Amino acid sequence: MLQSLLNVQSLVPGDGHVLVVGDIWIDHQLTLDQTVSRHGYLRHNSAAGLALGLAEAGLAVTLVGFVGDDSMADVIDDSVASAGVTSDLLHIKSWSTFTSAHQHIGEVADAKLDADGRRVRRHKDERALPIDGMSEYESHLQNRAERYLGNASALVLVDWGLGSIAEPRALTYVARQRGVPSIAVFGPQALAERYGDADHRLDLSKRDFAAGISALKAALPSLVALRT
Repeated sequence: MLQSLLNVQSLVPGDGHVLVVGDIWIDHQLTLDQTVSRHGYLRHNSAAGLALGLAEAGLAVTLVGFVGDDSMADVIDDSVASAGVTSDLLHIKSWSTFTSAHQHIGEVADAKLDADGRRVRRHKDERALPIDGMSEYESHLQNRAERYLGNASALVLVDWGLGSIAEPRALTYVARQRGVPSIAVFGPQALAERYGDADHRLDLSKRDFAAGISALKAALPSLVALRT
């Protein structure tokens, strides 16, 4: 069963913000070490990690994506909020937040694909995400992202094969109609051809966090708003 979307309030991002949309996970190994800063759990090139890095660089950032219904989702929420990221995280009820273990799941040879050629969402224990209502969730993410594009300076789509972005071409189309440049960031399990309409494409599968942030900042337009 999925969380009802009826009471999810939308945000009002400031003008010129960078809109980051896509796959989110947390480093499950670091969460075992309580001496590590909570920001350390997200220092990888997921949507949450990239949003965190851009905010730490002083940029105004809005984050949209899926998390679970657990304490790790709270860690993500708290971490990005403390860095100054405006976040609209959709919590899936009775589900666990993705962890870094997903990077190994993608290596299985018999990974299932859906009708659109996307790898069926998997989790660290190989359970597929619930199907009933997921289309509603994906539509909700799409609608929120389109709304936040209204005053954004850039759109960053982050795809590591977890399936958060149902229709990337729809988002890049809306961005182009509104004069907002789009940047597609993807890992090894993403289908890069789905992002042929993006203005820039960055393969961060072999770059560490610092290199990923540097590459993304270089691709952003010069008129990005600073965080106040």
